[in-house]
Order: sequence, then structure tokens, then C-alpha cells
Amino acid sequence: MHLTLREGTNMAAALSPDGRTIAIDLLGTLWTMPANGGAATAITDIFMDARQPSWSPDGRKIAFQAYRSSTWQIWTVNADGSDLRAITSSPFDDREPVWSPDGLRIAFSSDRSGSYDIWTVTLSTGEVAAITTAPSNEFMPAWRSATEIAYVSDRREKPGIYANEQLIAAADGALAGPSFGPDGAIAFNAIAGSRSRLVVNGRNIADADEDVFPFRPQWITNDELLYTADGRIKRRPAAGGAARTIEFSADVSFTRPAFTPKRHRFDVAGPQRAAGITHPAISPDGTRVAFTALGDLWLMSVDGSAAPRRLTNDAAVDTDAAWSPDGRSIAFASDRGGSMEIWIAESRSGDARQLTHTGATPTEPSWSPDGSRIAFIDAEGQLYVAEAKSGATRKAHERLNEPGRPSWSPEGTALVVSSLKVYSTRFREGTNQVLRISLDGAPDRWFEPAPHKSIGMREDYGPAWSPDGSQMAAIVDGLLAVWPVARDGSPLGPPRPVSTDRAGSPSWTADSHRLLYQTDSGFKLVDVASRRVVTNIDPHLTWTSATSMASALRQAPGVTSSSRDGASRMTTIHAGRLWDGTTDTIRTGVDIVVEGARIKSVEPHHEALHAGPIVDASNDTVIPGLIEIHTHLNKEYGEALGRIFLSWGITTVRNPATNAFETMENREAFESGVRIGPRLITTGEPFDGTRIYYPGGSSLDDTGQLPLQLQHAAAFGFDFIKTYVRLPDLMQKRIIEEAHRMGMPVTSHELYPAVAYGADGVEHIRGTSRRGYSPKITALSRSYRDVIDLLTASQMALTPTIGIQGGFRLQTLRDASWIDDRRIQTLYPPSVPARWRAQTGTAPIAMLEDAERLVKPQEKTVYEVV
Repeated sequence: MHLTLREGTNMAAALSPDGRTIAIDLLGTLWTMPANGGAATAITDIFMDARQPSWSPDGRKIAFQAYRSSTWQIWTVNADGSDLRAITSSPFDDREPVWSPDGLRIAFSSDRSGSYDIWTVTLSTGEVAAITTAPSNEFMPAWRSATEIAYVSDRREKPGIYANEQLIAAADGALAGPSFGPDGAIAFNAIAGSRSRLVVNGRNIADADEDVFPFRPQWITNDELLYTADGRIKRRPAAGGAARTIEFSADVSFTRPAFTPKRHRFDVAGPQRAAGITHPAISPDGTRVAFTALGDLWLMSVDGSAAPRRLTNDAAVDTDAAWSPDGRSIAFASDRGGSMEIWIAESRSGDARQLTHTGATPTEPSWSPDGSRIAFIDAEGQLYVAEAKSGATRKAHERLNEPGRPSWSPEGTALVVSSLKVYSTRFREGTNQVLRISLDGAPDRWFEPAPHKSIGMREDYGPAWSPDGSQMAAIVDGLLAVWPVARDGSPLGPPRPVSTDRAGSPSWTADSHRLLYQTDSGFKLVDVASRRVVTNIDPHLTWTSATSMASALRQAPGVTSSSRDGASRMTTIHAGRLWDGTTDTIRTGVDIVVEGARIKSVEPHHEALHAGPIVDASNDTVIPGLIEIHTHLNKEYGEALGRIFLSWGITTVRNPATNAFETMENREAFESGVRIGPRLITTGEPFDGTRIYYPGGSSLDDTGQLPLQLQHAAAFGFDFIKTYVRLPDLMQKRIIEEAHRMGMPVTSHELYPAVAYGADGVEHIRGTSRRGYSPKITALSRSYRDVIDLLTASQMALTPTIGIQGGFRLQTLRDASWIDDRRIQTLYPPSVPARWRAQTGTAPIAMLEDAERLVKPQEKTVYEVV
């Protein structure tokens, strides 16, 4: 495949000191080209994600930020592509390099200190030094003189561009790329609402609708600037006036590997082994395991002496089992009362009572050591503690970012959770670390047993504090690991693995000697001291499909049965009108003949076809089931979730990131008829880099976790695989190759170089990017020919998700009456329409216009790609 690109989305450009050469970072590759325009030559490979070039004063080298591994680092390369060198190397992100006037140092921004600050690196020694130390974020450095560096600061009071802690330019929107001319004039980019401006000495010189990119404009002379906008490289007089475009061409060639995806299984016959077994918990005495499968809570003996038995048996979602310290009761989350709340069941009889009445969809209960209290997390990420007898509830912590299940200190005075610890407030990613929350009002404390490495995946992956208080357990690098702790929970040593297989859901026995954990095929009970597996536990549950179309239709309202053939496997839908999705016409008076799980034929209405059960839709219009191509099934919606989709005509749902065990439980509960719901096309946990954001993301580095995660995907037979934004390109390439061998397509947020080595899809036109800006779409929601040409030529699948990128808000501003739809008022948790309604009201015309300006370009991109 060969493309010649003449536009770049969010590319940066830099002019060499002699004025003869321009460097650009098109598609994450550095290119050089003649300053007057012409063909560009690549000087780095496609795996660097090279961004924001800066020339050395002598014009021999170019500095840039690159994402070769799991963090951004500063690199240099000769102008001819030789002598590629990493200048910084650390677990921190180093970005936005700019060369000092004397060529001896490079200034850059870094999150080394807990916020973004300006640093310099001395090239001769590699020594780094902090220039700023404020708690706010300082970034986008620019040398104002040989000794003074200016930068953007997001401080709460008076954000703007500073130098030596003196405000140079106040913020009017999001500022980026300050640059100083020979006479001291300042130029920068400012984005506010649906406008992007090029500001020189406080005055906007950009055209009214110009899409100025958020990078450092470069002074060619006192009177002229070089910058990028509208997909092009431009020159514009600093005093204002018409811009001149510098044309370029860049040739991109690649061969996409041949790939035939595996066929999805839609017809399932006979007993099937249950894979969706979730959240196992060992009883305190180590003799029984509680878990969720096929929509219900189950109990089984560790020694396998008896078959697993259902503790609950209904259509409700029953999940997150937790044993009381005396082993007599099990707390769990369930919507059996109409909405998700915490319940307590007797482990012998199964008799259950509702504990909480919060209306906040709590999940993940955890008993205190004395059995008097239960901690849980609500849908907003707030931590609560309830009295186990009365249900009286108090808030223990304000909102956290989707924390994991809480675990109690041995004295019952504190809780620990796996929570996201970000490196700065500028970007959202971080690592999962242990957060200790005191119940007596003392400040929170962070513990990092393995610095820069995630502890657990949040959800149900630890930390689990041992009952005797001497150890904690969690999943680290995909394995079950333990580490010693002091009485306050602070680590006394690094985590050591006690499993060799991928693990999840750790829980302790009361003696603190053994841990239960989940594998892809069952549970294991391991002796912690010896690391010896004491017992392999196989629940061996099976289920049988109850979701043939015929059987489902026969349960629908208005179904009649003909006496002529009551035993027929045929079901006929008598449709007054039919749109079949293949033409723009409506057919009238047709019979849709269903045999088993398949539509056999669509015929003109005829009485002879009405031999078996009949669905009378003679007054209705029948359409093909809709496919929701990007959504995440949230257990807080409970049993109603499946019916919500079906109520909108959605009969197939594609879930691009989820807990593998939970999504399989959903699929098997739907297909076995325990709950009503759509067909699921699903993956499991997304593959990500060392820094993550969402719970459940696999935090991968160069250790052995990647093979474990690929084996996990194979064991569950994912329909496809998703890679996420912090995954390095070389690792993504390996995952695509392995996934294709298993017949699994791969999708991600990335377009290039993913398209070159076979990625099958792209999620979101907009959406998160590790760069802080997207190479697919600008702040004004515009995508240029590089994006459109790569998508159309490669035929990659594109999931636009315009709804969550402004479309939903725009529709709500235009007309919010749809929130009163009976389906929303009946099936959704009350907090959901209330949250939507908060966005309504009389919107200013300017707000509507801004929303439309950000949505329409996305619609234009989809139109051009399709």
C-alpha cells in the first residue's frame, strides 16, 4: 500500500537555524524537507512516536520527545537521521524539548516531582536540574534568553505564561507553545471553545476559522512566523495579514498482513462449560468457596466432595461475595430489590436480607475483622461503612477513581484499596497503588510496594490484608504476590510471587497461611510460605443455550400457537411492515419464518406459513436488530441492563474493554436464559503500558506478563483484542501478530503505525491519546487527509463514538424531552436520568453554536471515510 500525504493532523514543524530545512513530526515519524516546500524524507522509524522537533543552534541535530518504551523520553538525532540517542531515561514522562541558545542544554517538561515542572539536561554529562518547583503544572518551555526560560503554568490563580515566576501572558483558554522573537515579542497558541488562535503580543493574528495546532510557532524573522494549522505548514506576518502555505509531500508505504478472523459462534448446542465464574472468596476455615456464575451465587467445597450448589436462584445480578469472619454469612451485591444494594445471606440456608438502602448502587462489600461492619464502594467511587446488624451507613471517603474492593486492617481501624495514583494532574494516567484510609479521620497514606508498578488492577485484584496483619496480597505483573507489612500497612519488603499462572481475586483463610486465587480454568489454594498449591479447585459448571430465536419469540407477548402443528420448530412473525436493511423501501404484509436460531426466509404473507407459533406484528414495523458497536456493560445497572438494550432494538452489543470473567458471566447468563439480554461480541481486559487509567487494564512492561495475558485471551476465546493508549508501538505490533494467529482482530485508539502492521480497527475519532493531543483529530474536531486517506485505503474499521464526543451533549441542549421516555424512566437507575437532566435548561445560543461546531466536523470525517 502506497500513499502520498500532503496534510497532517496535529503535526508540529520546526525551521533549521540556517532557514533551509523544516522538520515535521507527521504520523509520529520525524521528516525533513526543503524550507520552501517539497518532498519530505523520514529520518526516524515508525516505532518512535517522535513528536515536537527542536533544532540545535548549530543546525546539526534535532531534539524531540519519543515513546519508544512505556514513557516519554527526550531523544536527539542528526539532521540526516544518524546518531539516534536517548538523552533521558527514567520511569517518568519527559516532554516538549527545546534547545538552549548555547546548545549545551535542553529544557523539557517532566512529571518527576509529582507535577509537571521545567527541567534541563546538560548534554555533556546527562545531569538533570529542576528549574521550577511549584505544585501546579509547568510545561511547554521556551528560552526567553540565554539564561531565562518561560513556560505555561496551570496554577489555580492567574494561570498563563510565566518566566522567573512573573506572569508574561494571562490565560485566555488553553495555552500552548510560547515562543520569543529576536526582539522579545511573544507568540503562542490559545484554544477556547471552538476557536484556536495564534496570539502575538496579545493580539490574535489567525484567520477566524483557522485550526491552529497547539505547538511552538517559530520566528523566522522579527516580522514572520512559521506554524502549523489546517493540516498545513504556514508562514504568516507577525503583524497579521494573509498566511502562505508551504506545500509538502510524504510517501508512506506498507504491506498490511493478510488476516482471516475466526468465525463467531452463534449456534451453541449441548452442555457448555461455564467460563464466566467471578469473584471467588474462600471461607475463613478454608473449606468452602463462594462465587458468582450464571447469574447466581454458588457455594462449593474445596475438597470437591459435593457438587456446587446455588445459594441464590433468580434473574437478579448477584455478585461480589464476601464471607463474614465466623463463616456463617455472606455479604453480596444484588439488584433483587429493584436496584443494586448490599445483601447478607446465611451460608447454610441461603436466606437473605437487604442491608443497605442507599440508592447509590453499592458493590464490593468487605467485612470488618469483628464482623460488626461492612465496607463497600458506591457507583461514584465513594467508600462507605455500614453496620452489619442495622444497616446504618456512613461515608468513609469521598470519591475515588473507581477503586478496588476494600480490605480491612486487623484492628478494624483502617481500610486499604487499590486506587489510581497519578503522576500529575496534567494527564490522567498513573499506576494502581495501595491507598490506606483511616476511619478515625487521619490523613490518607499511599504505599508503593513496587515503585512505578501497578499493585492490582483495582476491581477484585487486591490488595487483600491478611487477617493477622503481617502481609498483603495482590496481583502484580499478572501473578499472585505477597509482601510483608507493618501494623500500619506500610510495606517492609517488595512483592514476591506465589503463583506461576495468571491470577485474580485473592482471598485469605483466617489463619493467614493460605490464599485462594482465580485462574483461567478454576481456583487454586496456595500455601503462602512454601508457594505450594495445596488444592486445585474446579467448579465444573455447565449451561445449555436457551436463546434460540424460536424459543425467545414464543415467550413474547402476543404469541399464538396454531393447533395444526404445536410441536413445530418453526415460528412465524407476521409483519405489517418490514425494512430489511438492504434497500430504502418498506415491504408490507410479510411473514418472517424462523427455524431454530435462524431466519429461514422472508415471504409474502400466506396462511400456509402459520403452522406453528405466530408472533402477530401485523400492526408493527419490523427492522433488523441494531448493533451497539462500542459500549461497556456496567454491573451497577443490574438485571435491567440487558432489557435496556433490547428496549431500544439493540440485539447485539460489542464490548471493547471489560473484565473477562464478568463479560463471560454476562454472556452465559443471557444465553442460558437466566437473564434477558442481547448477543455479546466481547473482548477482555485491554492491553496497556506501565501507566494506566481505567480499572481492569493490564499494565504491561517488558516482564513476562504479556505472554500470560495472551494466554488469557486464548483461554477465553475473545472475539477480538483491544490495546490501549499507553502501550508502546513495538509491543502493539507483537500483540497484533499473536492475536491474528489466534484469529482475533485487534482494535485500539491508534491509527499509525498500527495500520501498517495490521491493526483491524480504530476506536473513537476523538478519544484519549498519550500525547495530550490526538494525531487523529484536532481540538476543533477536524481530521485532515492523512487520517482520512489511511482509513479509506486500509479499510480499517472505524468506531466514531460521536455521541460521547459532543453529540450527546448537543442533542441534550437541543431537546431534552427524550429523557422522559418511558424506557429511561422505567429501566434506568434514577441517578442516570437525573444526571442527564442536569445538563439541560435554556442553553445560550453561543453554547449551542460551539457544540455544533465541534460535532459537525466529526460527522464530516465519517462521511468522507465511508
